[in-house]
Amino acid sequence: MSNHASACLLGALAIVMFSFAPGARGEISAWDQVRVTALAKELTTATDALDDTFTKQPQPGRGSMQSQAYFRLKQLVRMINSEAQEIDHSLEKGEGREQTLPIFENLMQLARSARDDAARVFVAQDVGQRAAEVRGVLNQLGPYYDPDFAALAPQPNVEPGATR
Repeated sequence: MSNHASACLLGALAIVMFSFAPGARGEISAWDQVRVTALAKELTTATDALDDTFTKQPQPGRGSMQSQAYFRLKQLVRMINSEAQEIDHSLEKGEGREQTLPIFENLMQLARSARDDAARVFVAQDVGQRAAEVRGVLNQLGPYYDPDFAALAPQPNVEPGATR
């Protein structure tokens, strides 16, 4: 077999092996600027409502075991709202996936932290409903940014009907 034929055979074999390799990355959803921008608008509306509803809920008593977690969660909700507004404005200006990916990644990191912290704090049912709305929009945005996007699961302590 010639060197050229051997090289072609090895190349074909490598393509086949990597195509079926475990853990092969998924595909990013085709970028749709109009759809992603509309989702970012929905996200801003949802995070505004979450922030407003969260700040209206009663705070835990001073010195309670939940007060520190409550104030940390309150700050995370504010930061999520701020990042949602940032991605919304950036997409509205015509920025695409590459320019808004760092904002989305930060937003997801904040959402995961908030989800974890919410497990340690009592939140009112209406806050849970608002959190579910935010989670739903983030789960729709995710595939546009990450080929391996793992949807955010409901937090049983926060969202009504979520199972442990």
